[in-house]
Amino acid sequence: MAQVSEKLNHKEEIILDVENYSVGLKKIKKSIVEAVSFSVFKGEIFGVAGESGSGKTLLTLSMFGLHNASHLNTGDVSFDLNKIIQSGVRVVQTKKLALRIGFILQDPFSSLNPSVKIGKQIGEAIYLAQGKKPKSIENRSLVYKLLSEVGIPDPENSYEQYPDQFSGGMRQRIVIAIALSQDPDLLIADEPTTALDASTQRKIIDLIIDRSRQRGLTVILVSHNIALLQATADRIAVMKSGKVLDIFNPKKIKLNELNSYTKALFEGLKNVKKHVRIDQKQQNLSSLPLIEMKNIQKSFPSRILQRGGNFSLSNINLEIFPGEVVGFLGESGSGKSTLASIITKLSSPNSGSYSYKGQNVFSFKKSEIRQFKSDVQMVFQDPYGSLNPRYNIRNAISEALLIHKPGLSKPSREERIIQLLTDVGLDGSAMEKFPHEFSGGQRQRIAIARAMSVDPEMLVCDEPLSSLDVSTQAQILDLFSSLLRRKKIA
Repeated sequence: MAQVSEKLNHKEEIILDVENYSVGLKKIKKSIVEAVSFSVFKGEIFGVAGESGSGKTLLTLSMFGLHNASHLNTGDVSFDLNKIIQSGVRVVQTKKLALRIGFILQDPFSSLNPSVKIGKQIGEAIYLAQGKKPKSIENRSLVYKLLSEVGIPDPENSYEQYPDQFSGGMRQRIVIAIALSQDPDLLIADEPTTALDASTQRKIIDLIIDRSRQRGLTVILVSHNIALLQATADRIAVMKSGKVLDIFNPKKIKLNELNSYTKALFEGLKNVKKHVRIDQKQQNLSSLPLIEMKNIQKSFPSRILQRGGNFSLSNINLEIFPGEVVGFLGESGSGKSTLASIITKLSSPNSGSYSYKGQNVFSFKKSEIRQFKSDVQMVFQDPYGSLNPRYNIRNAISEALLIHKPGLSKPSREERIIQLLTDVGLDGSAMEKFPHEFSGGQRQRIAIARAMSVDPEMLVCDEPLSSLDVSTQAQILDLFSSLLRRKKIA
């Protein structure tokens, strides 16, 4: 394992020390994270990189008790020179560390209560950390200050809004505000930009780094995106199959000193770009558009119970032909996801016309709507919210097949599910597992498999690669390219 000598080498400057730490499953006595050792210094940005399922999230969360009780720990973990895990036994309870460690998790929507205004949620966090009552003027003033600090516009109005009234990037800023409200010493950001577009990813990372430097925080930044960590972290630990392969300073990197897997990650940054372009000659577009939109307009209320609204979409005109690949480019909040939801008929515009194969979508009968929803499938931005946590993967995919392909026999369904999972790089045994047993990237692959299960005419993909590491991105892009060639899918 490559180790770069550090200027920071005094014991008192270490905030987190991990020695031979392993995490396993009690039932099968198998290590998922195996004999990991590293130190994190006060004030540094420490990156943890690895592909989906490498164990990076389990490593960072299990140390502080945020994991399933079926896991078995071994090894030692010290926080600020105090043992919190000794020989695999937790000696300091999680709640005693709660105010010193802030967490920013992968999915901002799941981190927030959808039925509570965001001002109240931040206010409750301030109350728990500082004792200032939620309805007090002082508490509200601190909420306004935090909202302003993380870049939420118009804090007074935003205070009264609910999570679903914000874009993914803005929701993540709210989660950051909650994490900062307790003034922690250590901030753990687990894939904080997974479901965000590229421009918003950069803004969120810049926000985390800027706030941590301003407040003197230590940050553990977990990401599958090695390029992002290379640009922001002071040091990076690379994980694969539960092991730390390398720890290095990205500003002083020497590829010949690194593990072959780490080298491949950096090579993958170059290779994934080769998959992006699709030969236009392959498309052979039909003269009749698959979908056609004219003057589509969609607005949302700027505040609950307030007349008027903010326009998300204004006068959208769009044609997409069979076999054509169309990209929507824009920053978080620009209306990309809103347009995708209208295309898939998950939401309706305020005005405008929409036709599918020449037929008015808004006048479809029940049977026509069912066929349309089979033909036009959605791969959502959020792989956590799009899978039912109570269904194993067999049932999640079978549900779509039972609705849209009721004639398939049970053996044929089983065979198709296995093939679909194989196509997206998962083993057939994944059928028996539940969503919580997979990493974020693996869940997104399952979502893609489910969407493809009904042989759609069109896939509407909302940031489908954002949660995947570079090697898996190339695999999924190859899959999309193959679908385009074989089935003329749009």
